[in-house]
Amino acid sequence: MLNNQHLNTFNTLVECKSFTLAAKELNLTQPAVTQHIQKLERELERLLVVRQGKSIEMTPEGEQLYGYIQKVMKEYRLFRKSWDELPSNDGRVDAA
Repeated sequence: MLNNQHLNTFNTLVECKSFTLAAKELNLTQPAVTQHIQKLERELERLLVVRQGKSIEMTPEGEQLYGYIQKVMKEYRLFRKSWDELPSNDGRVDAA
């Protein structure tokens, strides 16, 4: 199973287009961001990004992963919206 923190790091890296800016956004060190991406790449056995000076460019595999992450995030937002609209209870669980 893919590590959610590594997926979040990848998503932030793509959006920031920079390891340094992603690290600032995530309140991590730049080496930690690098490690997350490397671990994700090793687990998936694919190169996800290519450094272009101080910027990055996604590989086709990186683009596919980014699309997947966007779908998952959209589904999560839909779930939270529907969940938050449920009537609240008092925390008791009915005995069967």
